[in-house]
Amino acid sequence: MHRLPPAPPALARRAVSALSIPAIVLAGCLVATSGCATSGVNQGDINVLSYQEEWQLGQRLSQDLRGKLKLVDDPAALEYVTGVGEQIVAQTELRGLPWHFHIVQSPEVNAFNIPGGHVYVNTGLIAAADNVAEFSSVLSHEIAHGVARHGTEQLTRAYGLQLLAGLVLGENPPAYEQILAQLAATGAMAKYRRAAETEADRLGVDYMARAGYDPEGMADMFRVLLERRQSRPGSVGQFFATHPLTEERIRIVEALAAQIDRSGLTRTDRGYQQLRKRLGD
Repeated sequence: MHRLPPAPPALARRAVSALSIPAIVLAGCLVATSGCATSGVNQGDINVLSYQEEWQLGQRLSQDLRGKLKLVDDPAALEYVTGVGEQIVAQTELRGLPWHFHIVQSPEVNAFNIPGGHVYVNTGLIAAADNVAEFSSVLSHEIAHGVARHGTEQLTRAYGLQLLAGLVLGENPPAYEQILAQLAATGAMAKYRRAAETEADRLGVDYMARAGYDPEGMADMFRVLLERRQSRPGSVGQFFATHPLTEERIRIVEALAAQIDRSGLTRTDRGYQQLRKRLGD
């Protein structure tokens, strides 16, 4: 059995408390904030969306993004990516909710998530990741952002109660179109704060190792991205605009991976190499 650190208690409490309540009227969140999910990054942050509302918003956004992104419609490729993604999601606190994985036809080395369990990965990133450990680290990081609800926390801070209520209910078209345009253009609603990236790294290392993938792949992938920024900066511009990356961050991830017994964990497999070849044709 792999020696892995337990899931952070604050995140587990947040997920359980929010999943155990029905969809709430957003106005009631301010009256009784104990019914709202709080952030494991910063306990001062309040997420006013219930899980039902977040997944409803995600479904709407993903449908509209189909008209703005060039998505890969290859059943075999999608099956492989979804299989890796679902294996990681199964290790999380939100494994009981529906998740969806999408491949974007773009040479940009980038990946992102949107609220409601949707993860997008560019073909450029799949080409840049040499093995499934590196690839799964990206999926795990983005899944961790979703599990920690960083996206809806951003929306809460940016729009507040009244505007966000209208956004979820479809009554605030200008704000919704602004968010949709931002996602289509940059692959993110906004730049994540450092604390959010740190939490996504920590959770991502844990989730991918539990799923059977070598977490050293996350540090390796980060180094690939840093090298790309030096040699071909235009190919990773979107990623670095929304995911600040430093040598210190890589060292932290390496230290997290070093705490895990990595014997028997997967680093590469034939399926991933077939995926790269398939998407490169």
